[in-house]
Amino acid sequence: MLALARCTTDEVARIARRKNVLVLLPLGAIEQHGPHLPLAVDWLGAEALARHVAPHLERAGFPCVLAPSLPYGASPLAAGWSGTVSLSGRTLRRVVVEILDALAGHGFRRFVLVNYQADPGHLAAMATIRRDAERRRGVRVLFAGFAPAPTPAMLSPRVTALLRSRRPEREWHAGELETAMMLAEHPALVRRALARRLPAVWIDWRARLTRGTTFRRMHPSGRGYFGSPAAARAATGRAALRLRGRLIAAELIAALQGRRR
Repeated sequence: MLALARCTTDEVARIARRKNVLVLLPLGAIEQHGPHLPLAVDWLGAEALARHVAPHLERAGFPCVLAPSLPYGASPLAAGWSGTVSLSGRTLRRVVVEILDALAGHGFRRFVLVNYQADPGHLAAMATIRRDAERRRGVRVLFAGFAPAPTPAMLSPRVTALLRSRRPEREWHAGELETAMMLAEHPALVRRALARRLPAVWIDWRARLTRGTTFRRMHPSGRGYFGSPAAARAATGRAALRLRGRLIAAELIAALQGRRR
């Protein structure tokens, strides 16, 4: 996978003319992830997903170009927690559409938004981003990771089966899976001693999300995580990323080849 920012302008002009080339744009967020994980989890997670998806796409005949990731996203769920930087949906939409518009102007026609931020406000903006970009330039925009429509690959029972948690259906933000991903990809950023001491927090987050809420309202006395960070292991994170990479790539390849899955 080529890194766009490391290429020269002449190299980019040649790459844009290649058949079936895909531009992967990782989208994340800067928001709280409990007391044990850094603010950059979603940003780093999007980059990790891109690295795991790209080899499968390239083997299927779709050369990949990695655009510099966008660390900021829409994070209304985490608003009010120290360090969270939440863009409005309108601002996020304008920034991403202009990035895609610029790259389309240089000849790129297919884009994959590799997204690790699952906040409903962020996902709503992504739906509009695709509509606006495709209308303005006639390009194609696909999603990898969390998307406005249900995401079978990210929430696959095969992924959930990897967890050690006693309540895998209640694992969510900064719980076992995200902590495991960070242990696998960026172990130095995990406050491990603290993570091992954190008690599990079990709430029905799906039901509460439908009512329009925030992390603080979901668990007023909580510390901004849901699930069991103490159960996280690096091996789980590595296995989950590999599996998600394969599943996401299979969905993308099917869409690119005009097949339904």
